[in-house]
Amino acid sequence: MLFCKKRISNLSFAIVVSVALWSMSSCSSGHDWREHYRNDADSPYGTSIIYRLLDDYFPGQRLEKLSDSLHVQLQNDNTTGTYFYLGPYLWMDSLRVASLLEFVSRGNDAMIIVSDLSPDLLDSISHEYCIDLTYHRDSGFHSGYNEHYFFMDTLAELNFVHPKLKVPNDYVFHFRIRDKNVRYEWDHLPNEIFCEDQDEFASLGTIGDSCVNFAMAKYGKGHFYLHTTPLVFTNFHIVQGPGREYAEKVLSHLKKGPVLWDATKRSFEFPGRNRGFGQSPLKYVLSQPSLAWGWYLLLGMAVLFLLFRAKRRQRMIPVLGKNENTSLEFIETIGRLYFVQSNHRQLALEKMKLFLGFVREHYHLSTRELNDQFKKQLSLKSEVPMPVIEKIFTIYGNIENSKFASENTLVAFHREMDKFYLTCK
Repeated sequence: MLFCKKRISNLSFAIVVSVALWSMSSCSSGHDWREHYRNDADSPYGTSIIYRLLDDYFPGQRLEKLSDSLHVQLQNDNTTGTYFYLGPYLWMDSLRVASLLEFVSRGNDAMIIVSDLSPDLLDSISHEYCIDLTYHRDSGFHSGYNEHYFFMDTLAELNFVHPKLKVPNDYVFHFRIRDKNVRYEWDHLPNEIFCEDQDEFASLGTIGDSCVNFAMAKYGKGHFYLHTTPLVFTNFHIVQGPGREYAEKVLSHLKKGPVLWDATKRSFEFPGRNRGFGQSPLKYVLSQPSLAWGWYLLLGMAVLFLLFRAKRRQRMIPVLGKNENTSLEFIETIGRLYFVQSNHRQLALEKMKLFLGFVREHYHLSTRELNDQFKKQLSLKSEVPMPVIEKIFTIYGNIENSKFASENTLVAFHREMDKFYLTCK
């Protein structure tokens, strides 16, 4: 029986190897139509042409590639120039965001051309009372973050805002796979970042009728240039007259100096986004003979694994009991402790922390500054009369500015908060 199993395994392995060799030998010699944005590729959606344009853009100035130690290079005070990133999306951790912000604040510029901008970066540049994109992401709206900021079509019409750059007829760009125009997700910047209370963002270019896809943002002594249509900077569009003209007008916003091309690892597709391949993510894979055979080979290997390696090799993992939330019990215990010790001031301050936490969670308001604008927004969202809110913050201000609070003050503070909780929506 063991001998038979070995013969079956060897035969299966031989079949898999034969299919793999045959599929590799039958790969098509056509163009690679993936959006990979590689600066060393001459494929339609590579970026070798724009890379060469930047290399010759400022005579005598270098085009430097940044490596994986991005944050170290940008934090160096001797590093100057324009940070440049072109790709499908730029997703940065807090360390890289801080390094880039510090680099721009010193008087340098950053041009970021991506479909999906990092919410952390946008929130760091803009006023959070316009829109808090990081909150939307952390609240489970990550996929929804971009669902509101793109439209589906086979083409997009782009133009500039400045009269000297604007053209009478828009620049028209298509998304094409071989000889066919395909529907595509054309991204634009969130309209909320251009709210009336902000003065950082200025619109430089539009996509469609009224959406902004190119903007400048002041930060410190430098500027961010944000563009949400990287597709138009690929080889396929640059080789055409209008595409090169459009790209040169965008690059004209760069100030003379070194250009720091971010060549760190890119991910070519954002999870959950089907960029132009219809409703099925496999449509493009199955349309390419080599990729299709690779997919079938992967499925075949998975079936073989299930047939010959499906035996359980690990003992069953016991089910652990559900974790209990003891946060409320802890808060009640601490409250009783402060009350027994007659530390009414500290108990009032703790109650205020809970109140501000309730406001952030239910009304999504920033509690960094408890000014008149914050109180008006809180009154509007909670539908609690302004006098009640004013009295809460008046008593809180008196308690915070004094070293002692009486029991009567604590009771009055508690009653006003009860009024808020009973009447808020």
